[in-house]
Amino acid sequence: MNLLRIALMGVFLFVSSVTACLADDVVLASGAGYKKMVNALVAEYGQQTGNSVDLIFGNMARVTTLAKQGDKVGLVLGDTGFLEKAHLPMQSMQKLGRGKLVLAFSKSVKASTVEGLDAPQITRVALPDGKKAIYGKAAREFLQSSGRIPAIQPKLVEVSTVPQVFSYLATNEVDMGFLNLTHALNVADKLGGYVMVDESLYSPISIVVGVLANKSQEKEQQDFLKFLNTPEAQAIVHKHGL
Repeated sequence: MNLLRIALMGVFLFVSSVTACLADDVVLASGAGYKKMVNALVAEYGQQTGNSVDLIFGNMARVTTLAKQGDKVGLVLGDTGFLEKAHLPMQSMQKLGRGKLVLAFSKSVKASTVEGLDAPQITRVALPDGKKAIYGKAAREFLQSSGRIPAIQPKLVEVSTVPQVFSYLATNEVDMGFLNLTHALNVADKLGGYVMVDESLYSPISIVVGVLANKSQEKEQQDFLKFLNTPEAQAIVHKHGL
């Protein structure tokens, strides 16, 4: 009987310790394009507090789908427009920064300005799908605002996501492509360069952390949001282009 009690006590303590660990974790779902920034934030958060964060990365359609499934996800990171359109059960949103559109060049192209788009030797320009990616929508708005549509239409190669645009650039399948600054900073050594696009020529892109209605993670949600306001967290966000 004593052995049985000891065994049961061991199981109880094990289950209790696992439950305690899980209670300390908030689940954050983020667009894959912000992976390096999020990993850096979580690492700093762990150093400051000893707490951990469970992470989910993917395209925003996957992220929002997971965020709708019960109480698995506590926080979601993405652009305001996409998150609001997904009708997530968000209690609040905390702004991280403003997303910025850039025009990137493959290493096979000698260009350093946006005006390079108009050169006759530039024949293929990639951009994300404007219906699925906020930076694709921003690229279309820029091209329209700058008077390049419809003339530039034959050059455009529309792909699904920002990472796909980068893949085309890295393999020289396109001459130029539209990315967000955060992604461009992550892969700068694999590009021929990039330039910022005039922010007045496309709608503002607000990158936020949305707080989902999730009672099981309320304390952990608030702890992480407080951390995001620290100078260390803000420095990481700015370093990654927001």
